[in-house]
Amino acid sequence: MNEAVLIIEANEMPTDSNVIFDRLMKMLESTGRVKDVERTASDIKARDWASGVRMVDRLLLHHSKTEGVSDFCAAVIIFPGNVVHGLFAWPENTDGNLQCIATVIERIEKMRFNAAAKKAA
Repeated sequence: MNEAVLIIEANEMPTDSNVIFDRLMKMLESTGRVKDVERTASDIKARDWASGVRMVDRLLLHHSKTEGVSDFCAAVIIFPGNVVHGLFAWPENTDGNLQCIATVIERIEKMRFNAAAKKAA
């Protein structure tokens, strides 16, 4: 995968989901692959609204195809308690995006596992 993935750990989780989304969008923009921030955010929010995005196993991943990006990019924040919020975006009519998402999720899960192991030690 041509790397355009940012994963960070945070010390605390904001209670306002808009603050989390805005922070993730800024991270996504910093990958250099976002051509149109408004379009990207709008497309991701529209897909969330249409599909009813929900958290599963403390993992909430917003994602969408969008012409607002030049190539696959992702931004992820791991909050205390191994709660994960992420944004994934890729252009229309591109291949390999499911593999990119799977690779990022594998990295997230390794980080969550290592954090849990350190806490248990």
